[in-house]
Amino acid sequence: MSKYSKLQNGEFIRINLDTEDLKFACCDCGLVHTIQFHKVNKNIWDFAFFRHVRATGQLRRHKFGYLQK
Repeated sequence: MSKYSKLQNGEFIRINLDTEDLKFACCDCGLVHTIQFHKVNKNIWDFAFFRHVRATGQLRRHKFGYLQK
C-alpha cells in the first residue's frame, strides 16, 4: 500500500484546486509537505506549504517504503 505517488522529474499531476490539498514527499530526502491552494480571483491563487515532521520521520524510518515504485 502506498501513501504517496512517485512522480518522475518534470512529470505533471492533475488536481482539483478547489477541493484538494496535496501531500508530497521528496524521493531524495523524504521531507513531507502538504500544499493548500486558495483562489483569490480569476488568475490569482494563494498557496501555503506545511511541513509534516511526523510523516517525514515515518517515511525515513521505513526507508521510503511508502513511495510507489
